[in-house]
Amino acid sequence: MRRDDVLALLVSLSITGLLIGGMVYFINEWWGRLPKVVALILFILLAVMVIGYPIYALARWSDQYLARVREAQRQGRKEPPE
Repeated sequence: MRRDDVLALLVSLSITGLLIGGMVYFINEWWGRLPKVVALILFILLAVMVIGYPIYALARWSDQYLARVREAQRQGRKEPPE
């Protein structure tokens, strides 16, 4: 794993933590004041963001890693450069 990968992982985990913390605060303080339809729509949007962003970040990381592996194989090396 390269240094860029670690940075991307830390940023992804940080954003995920902030999203979860914000969601907990929002639910504890504001959720009961919302109409049911609005609460349902917001719940779906929050679930997509909290679940989808780390998956998207992981997919981008894997694409970059696979590109490095293919480049290393094309150049005749067995391992990608670190």
